Amino acid sequence: MAFLQVAIALVIIAVIAAIVKTYVRIPANLAPVVDVVLGLLFAGIVLWLINTYVPMADTIKAILNIVVVVAACIWVLQTVGLWGEVVRIWNRVTKHTPTAGV
Repeated sequence: MAFLQVAIALVIIAVIAAIVKTYVRIPANLAPVVDVVLGLLFAGIVLWLINTYVPMADTIKAILNIVVVVAACIWVLQTVGLWGEVVRIWNRVTKHTPTAGV
């Protein structure tokens, strides 16, 4: 019964997202925020469904959770426009070579 309720909740979220995207005028600076909130809601509910109702080993569930969280973090950074800066900082840190004699 709970699975049916969650499935209905996902459909309702999808319908609300479609209505908001189609009929509601959202300022350009708030559109990424709406996308992030709806995407995180959807991803969280789907991940909860998988963790609750799909039988699998705990280690596989942990790996799946880590992958989903990392992917969600990367997606949020890309959506708000910070991913390029994170990559630049990472490259600067990992490519740094210390100078000799210092």
